[in-house]
Amino acid sequence: MIDPDYLGLIVGSLVSIAAYTTLIGDNPISKATENLYLGILAGYLFATNWDYIYRNAVTKVQGGEALYIIPLILSLMLLSRLKSGWMWLSRYPIVLSIGVGMGLAMRTTVMADFVQQIQATLLRWNSLENIVMILGTATSAAYFLFTTRPTGPYRYVNRVGRVFLLIAFGVTYGQTVSFRFELVIGRLVDMLRPDVIWYTAGFLIIITLILAIGYKTKRIEWYSAK
Repeated sequence: MIDPDYLGLIVGSLVSIAAYTTLIGDNPISKATENLYLGILAGYLFATNWDYIYRNAVTKVQGGEALYIIPLILSLMLLSRLKSGWMWLSRYPIVLSIGVGMGLAMRTTVMADFVQQIQATLLRWNSLENIVMILGTATSAAYFLFTTRPTGPYRYVNRVGRVFLLIAFGVTYGQTVSFRFELVIGRLVDMLRPDVIWYTAGFLIIITLILAIGYKTKRIEWYSAK
């Protein structure tokens, strides 16, 4: 019997190659991989949510805590969206969850984006790092003063703030690109392991032949965004 970890590596190699075929064009293999991913994700989310509801509501009701019947009923009301005639029942738990979420988010936003940001900027002028942090924060915030024109001394403050903003955006973009490369490199490391490299090479050849023959014979319908 094949080891589950070993089988996962083999299947992962096949799915990864099929997913990367989208780089040469939107084709049925990449579409099938996308649908497979979405289906597995939906199933995983359903299982995870059900496990959460069971542990935090069903077991508590079974233990005699009748108050947890309310969230259990609200959770079941969400399933009414599966039938058009009962869809209106799902509005109540959705509105309740959005209201509670907004209330929690407002407090978190105020603390994280205002109070903690201000506290993090109140630094001593005893190092170059602190000076750059203070000037960058102040000038970046001043850049968004749209009630006045950038004339006089404010023009230079506006330009300095713009430079700091461009640097921050550049760093964020660089980190995003680096993270994407790390994902690709991580997958390649798993796919090129000595114990699965032959499977990876075989899958690559098979998928390439399928796409080449399908494109040549026009038996495969190629999708286009045009």
